[in-house]
Amino acid sequence: MKALALLLVLAACPPPAAPAKTPNDLGSNVIETELERRQRLLGELQDDILSSYDRDDIPDSDTSLIDPRVGPARIGVGPGDILVGDDVKLRASSRWPLFLEPGTPTSVRSKHLDIHLSADRKVTAAWMADEVSWRITQCGRTAVIPLRITALYAHDGDRWVEVFEHLSFGDVPVATPELYGLQVKSAVVDRSFADELSRTLAPLLYHESARIPAVVSLDPKHLAEDDPRQPAPTFLLAPDPDGEWHGTDDVSHAQLIDGVLDADDRRISTVGPSLEESTVAYWVGNFVGTLPDRPGTKGGKVRLRGTFVFEKREDKWLVVQGHVSKPIDDMELAQRVFGTALVSDKPLQITCDDGSRSRPPTAPPPFAN
Repeated sequence: MKALALLLVLAACPPPAAPAKTPNDLGSNVIETELERRQRLLGELQDDILSSYDRDDIPDSDTSLIDPRVGPARIGVGPGDILVGDDVKLRASSRWPLFLEPGTPTSVRSKHLDIHLSADRKVTAAWMADEVSWRITQCGRTAVIPLRITALYAHDGDRWVEVFEHLSFGDVPVATPELYGLQVKSAVVDRSFADELSRTLAPLLYHESARIPAVVSLDPKHLAEDDPRQPAPTFLLAPDPDGEWHGTDDVSHAQLIDGVLDADDRRISTVGPSLEESTVAYWVGNFVGTLPDRPGTKGGKVRLRGTFVFEKREDKWLVVQGHVSKPIDDMELAQRVFGTALVSDKPLQITCDDGSRSRPPTAPPPFAN
């Protein structure tokens, strides 16, 4: 009788509810949970990013989710490496710095790819940050150039479309006699909206820590890569090679430069079907940094470039990712990497151990007298 009563009780208890499954972009007959879908989207974007390092193709930037008046952007390492709007697909060349002879062996290794999906249910966007080592093999040796890359993507149907990309070489800003570096042409999707985002960004442009928490203090109890359903913590990347700030760090340590940044040109828009419906926005532009005098270094001004991603949470725009960098030209970069072995930077050529000059494996033998 006790066994029969126990069976009756168990029969009356409903089974635990299964995770809700919803149709997705794989087709009307395929259903998956929110977690499964977000994990799949994250995996697809990761594959796209890693494969793009090797292909180095012109990015796919055609989408109706970004306003054509602002459009995409691509920032590289050099002072003139800035493309915006239609120039991204019309003039894009290799994303990697230095001018190499055809046939020079190169490779790229990802060291810490970090991807975050937007918190909205549709997952309209995602942003990434990575440390990569760009490797050039010459004279039987491989030189490793450390680079940092951040990017924003729009999810358009069944594909990821690059909104902007920002590649940089970590370098401590120093004042320059003249401001150098290509500037961008300002364009905004809406003037009042652009001013709102600029006000949100303004506290980050000063180094006083008391100004920062209102902008970047987010709940740091989780990381989005641990659970892609959770909102991403803020990540800031400064020009300094060691200048990183994560949402899990002490907010008083968040600092972009040791001085003040004044926003110069700016391109501001959203990712989404309309300004009102969008929950992700972006800012691409130039800054003028004012640096104080330091022992052995005179202060002054320097031109920098920056990209920022914003996400709207509880009707408030928050900075979720930022990247500020100092451009470096090919000659200076090559000298830092190859030192006295450098012969020329266009194309890159170095002196080998036997005194000969580096040549690609596929190059014809040098002319003999």
